[in-house]
Amino acid sequence: MRVFLAAAFALASVDAATRVAVVEIGKSGTVRRTTSRSNDASPDGVASFWSALHGYGRKLQHAGMPVVPDLFSRPESGVVVGLTGVDLDNMPQLNALMTEEGSNGVVGHMEVAGQHCNTMLRNVDNVASVEPATLDNAFKSQAAESGISALKMQVTSEIAADVDSQIAADLEQLRVDAAASGKTIIVHIIVEEDDGAARRRRLARRLSEDEEQEEGDEENNDGDEEAEDEDGEGNQQQANGFYGYGYYNSYGEWVTPYKTMFQIQYFNVVLWTALGLIAALFFAIYLMINMPMMADTLLFGQSALAVNAD
Repeated sequence: MRVFLAAAFALASVDAATRVAVVEIGKSGTVRRTTSRSNDASPDGVASFWSALHGYGRKLQHAGMPVVPDLFSRPESGVVVGLTGVDLDNMPQLNALMTEEGSNGVVGHMEVAGQHCNTMLRNVDNVASVEPATLDNAFKSQAAESGISALKMQVTSEIAADVDSQIAADLEQLRVDAAASGKTIIVHIIVEEDDGAARRRRLARRLSEDEEQEEGDEENNDGDEEAEDEDGEGNQQQANGFYGYGYYNSYGEWVTPYKTMFQIQYFNVVLWTALGLIAALFFAIYLMINMPMMADTLLFGQSALAVNAD
């Protein structure tokens, strides 16, 4: 019996997933989407992103994250909305936020295998438990605070539609307030799906990916080969240790906030080699400046020989 329960729990843990949507409200540019094609992350990785973005605790973000903070811009406030027991099939507006990027202010997504909403919320000091009736006031009060704060709520099927419409309305009102004040607010929406919903969603996604892959193989074999070659070159460029990870800005320039070990080594080799050559050059010039002036005995000796020969 214990073995059966352990196996059932392991299967549920595999199917369960915790997803995070990063929504930028107000002036844009504080969060960037990287070129990483994977949204996989860990609870510690999400916490490091919050720390680097909102400036608390440690400032170094884990490598390979799908979203990174901007080097120069910081948001005035951050709100983490933790929702557990969610079935996104009953919440279409929230489902759009959790699946679509580039619209409604969604910059990127992160996905953590398993149920880790409470684990991630432990990294935020100010966490308030709310009900649907108090969600609106709690959301507005925390958005007005500086730094990062959080609220969490258990979502059941009976209140899913109300919570869905309330979150959409709060985000829309927050956009109006941020536009009027000129502030930037980052909303981190954590959705911890229940086991049944996560299992259905993963199965549907796998079936959809398989169908798309089969259609693509049948219709565009040549195009797929070219794309794979380009992807291989791009991945090789990213993996060669020089460029690290980062993002492309609005001018199409590659920007990375961190230096790789290869960059550090290359910089030090070039720097100290150049300084050594410059020091040797100045030392040689110094020796020539202080060189004593002496008569050229060889020249005088040849002159004397020429006179005697006459």
